[in-house]
Amino acid sequence: MARDARDLHRLAQEMAALTPEERARVLAEALGEGFQPPPPNFTPPLLKGGGVWVGGDLRRETLYGDDGR
Repeated sequence: MARDARDLHRLAQEMAALTPEERARVLAEALGEGFQPPPPNFTPPLLKGGGVWVGGDLRRETLYGDDGR
């Protein structure tokens, strides 16, 4: 476990230097027996629908109004 930002940075560099297979093994060990890395040919699905965002404010207050949501 990273005790401070320097430890976290060092751990991130070490992870980046691993091969994908080694990373999967490290994650499996860290997350326990329930973790299974995706198969090599896995591609996440692309969601489609709606229109293209053309700009505008995405703040919660703008989207829902000021009714406390």
